[in-house]
Amino acid sequence: MEQSDLSIRGREILVAVVRQFIASGFPVGSKALSEQMLEPLSPATIRAVFCELEDGGFLAQPHISSGRVPTEKAYRFYVERVRGARLGAETERYIDQSLRGDADRPERLMLKASRTLSEVSRNIGLVLAPAMEEKLLEHIKFINLPSSGADHRVLVVIVSKPDLVENRVVRLEEAFTQEELDHAANFLNAEFRGWSLGTIRLEVMHRVEAEKILCDRLLKNVATLFMWGALSENESGGLIVDGTAKILERPDFADVQKIKQLVKTLEEKAKLARIVEACLQTPEAGVRILIGREISEAQMHDCTLVVAPLHYRERTVGALGVVGPMRMDYDRAMGSVEYVAELCSRLLSSN
Repeated sequence: MEQSDLSIRGREILVAVVRQFIASGFPVGSKALSEQMLEPLSPATIRAVFCELEDGGFLAQPHISSGRVPTEKAYRFYVERVRGARLGAETERYIDQSLRGDADRPERLMLKASRTLSEVSRNIGLVLAPAMEEKLLEHIKFINLPSSGADHRVLVVIVSKPDLVENRVVRLEEAFTQEELDHAANFLNAEFRGWSLGTIRLEVMHRVEAEKILCDRLLKNVATLFMWGALSENESGGLIVDGTAKILERPDFADVQKIKQLVKTLEEKAKLARIVEACLQTPEAGVRILIGREISEAQMHDCTLVVAPLHYRERTVGALGVVGPMRMDYDRAMGSVEYVAELCSRLLSSN
């Protein structure tokens, strides 16, 4: 049975079951639900609808004598129904007060956003900083570091929009003088300021390929710095995770082995960053949601991931969201992620 096959009564009862189960954590019985429905319905009528919803894969019955619990399919139906839910004015004011003071410090803003999302949604807050490929070059500098033998090290200082500063040490197979590094940096700053780093890489490689033997020493040096990791390809942005302890308090994760596996996955930030990035590849706009087995990582099949893109003006430069149990307060989680993403995007773009 698909969502479109549900009757109006079936939809109303399914939404009521999901809401009551989210609130209580206990299987929902027909008698208790009949007392909550706006339309007066007998327990017998509700039980008949329960059977239809169970046959359609929307509800499950843990035990013969128990009530029903929502399945992944039910949660998917529910989130499509509550899209666009807004936070209360008091909660929005709290978020504003928490984040606006760091509008001119993007790194601190993203740390605060992760913590605020965790506090407001009561789940784990995530912020994926801009990936290297997406950053817009403002200024770059190469500094020779003391090297030994064949290990030639260079410190790379990258200033990118929106006002992010990063330092990284790269190891090269050949030595460069500081003068050569200065020339390479001056070339990049003069030619490519305002370009995305991924586009710069492609352009440099294209010029090297086009000129081949005629390629001068400067361009070859720039290409070498790219190839050896100064601006490495396909590198995910840094992932900030806040509020992991909150998930340990949830009864949904009483299974010690499951919680150990989940915490391990959350600690493997590169893996989690790839999951968030994959979520952003879906065609839907705004808030994106992965529920249960829609998440590629098996250790997260009892979870839901709610993510929204971060924008710097017209460019997607990162993401933020929350992860928690499937029995999460979807209205609050979706509203929190949407509001924080819109606010942070405005703050970043104002720099």
